[in-house]
Amino acid sequence: RLAAGVAHELRTPLNVVGARAEMIRSDEATSAGARDHARVIGEQSARMAGIISQLLDFSRCRGPKLGPANLQQVVASALELLASTAGTRRVRLDLTSDAGPLLVRVDQSQMQQVLSNIVLNGIQAMPGGGHLGVRLGAARRRPPAPAGAPEGDYCCITVEDEGQGIAPWNLAHVFEPFFTTKETGEGTGLGLAVAHGIVAEHGGWIEVASEVGRGSRFTICLPPAAGTHADLVEAAS
Repeated sequence: RLAAGVAHELRTPLNVVGARAEMIRSDEATSAGARDHARVIGEQSARMAGIISQLLDFSRCRGPKLGPANLQQVVASALELLASTAGTRRVRLDLTSDAGPLLVRVDQSQMQQVLSNIVLNGIQAMPGGGHLGVRLGAARRRPPAPAGAPEGDYCCITVEDEGQGIAPWNLAHVFEPFFTTKETGEGTGLGLAVAHGIVAEHGGWIEVASEVGRGSRFTICLPPAAGTHADLVEAAS
């Protein structure tokens, strides 16, 4: 399935590059036309490089470089990076917290990537604009696997949008590589697969609920950092 997805995603831009290069080679293109062909070739090459980069993220060999962090700061930084994109699409981002400092042991760069992938999906699900809320809190949760895992305390990040929602028959596939319901050019379908893998490596998981026409809710559950509160606060600051 992964190989088929790679072939599908790369075939179209490769065809475009080949066709434009042939037009330049045949001397049929004017100077202005050649510049336009070169621009398209550059765009499609960048598109293919982006797909390959996402594949490398999906299949990366290194584990996360864990360190103590305040989850509020990690999430706030990720939202700040997406503020411009959200504003352009008339989406209002909102961050709230139901708890004090949520101290976790994470790879901050990878966790920001997880948040960026999920929040960007929510933004793209609202082509007419809307509201995307991110809520932080602590909750008792039972891990989905393996069976019989005990209930425990987890730090949770909930991302909720007012978008188009996901059909029930698609919900089971949202974390599969290359699965996407977006329009062509909006994404490759690797973002959630990468996010799922990163969170799993951190000892957590992602829950998803959605209703067509009313939006989607993704909840990231992470284990709290072990250690004394004072030591963790100092290390995360």
